[in-house]
Amino acid sequence: MFYLSGCLPSKPEMRQLLLDNNIGLMLTLISQRHQPTNDNWVWAADNACFNGKTWDSVAWLRWLESKSNPSEALFATVPDVVGNHTETLVKWPLWSKQVKELGYKTAFILQNGCTPSEVPWDECDAVFVGGDTEWKLGGEAYLIVAEAKKRGHWVHMGRVNSLRRIQTAQMWGCDSVDGTYLAFGPDVNTPKLVKMMQRIDSEPVFPIKMYA
Repeated sequence: MFYLSGCLPSKPEMRQLLLDNNIGLMLTLISQRHQPTNDNWVWAADNACFNGKTWDSVAWLRWLESKSNPSEALFATVPDVVGNHTETLVKWPLWSKQVKELGYKTAFILQNGCTPSEVPWDECDAVFVGGDTEWKLGGEAYLIVAEAKKRGHWVHMGRVNSLRRIQTAQMWGCDSVDGTYLAFGPDVNTPKLVKMMQRIDSEPVFPIKMYA
C-alpha cells in the first residue's frame, strides 16, 4: 500500500528516505510549488476543490495538462462536493471526460450518501474514500470498497494521519492512502511516517469482511 503525502520535508536526506521507502506524493495545483520536479515519485493528482469558491477550474485543468507524464499518475480525482454524493454525481459526466482526455485514470470520490449501486463503475478507474469521518469509516463505505476490489478498481482512502487509520485502510484492502501527517513538522515526522509504513509492510493483515 502506498502512502501519498501532500507535503515534503525540506532536507534532501529526508526526501530520499521517503523515496527509498516508496512513499509518494498527492499533488495539487496549490501545493505544486512545494514539490520536486523529478519523475522519481509515485504520485496522484487531487483536485483540491474543497477550497470552494476559491477553486479555479480553468487553472486546475491547465495544471493537469502541464504534466508530462499523466499516464504514470495512480489517478486524478474528479471534482466533487464534500459530504454530498448527489452533487458529486452531477459533476461527474463533465469533469471525468476532460480528465480522461488529458490521459489520466479517473478517481470517483465517495461522499456521504453514496451506495455501491450509485458509483459510475464503468467510467471510473479508481474510487477515493472521502466523506466525513463517520461515513468514511462506516459500513456503506466499506461495502463500496469491497465492490471496487471485486471489480479490480484501485481504491484510495483520504485523510489518513495515524497508524490506526493506516491499518484500517490496509484491512479494507486499500491500494493507497494520503494525509497531511508530514505538514506538521515534516523533517521530524518523516522518520515516524517511514516507521509506520515499515510496520505495515512487516506486519501485513488480510482484508477483513465486515459485512455480508
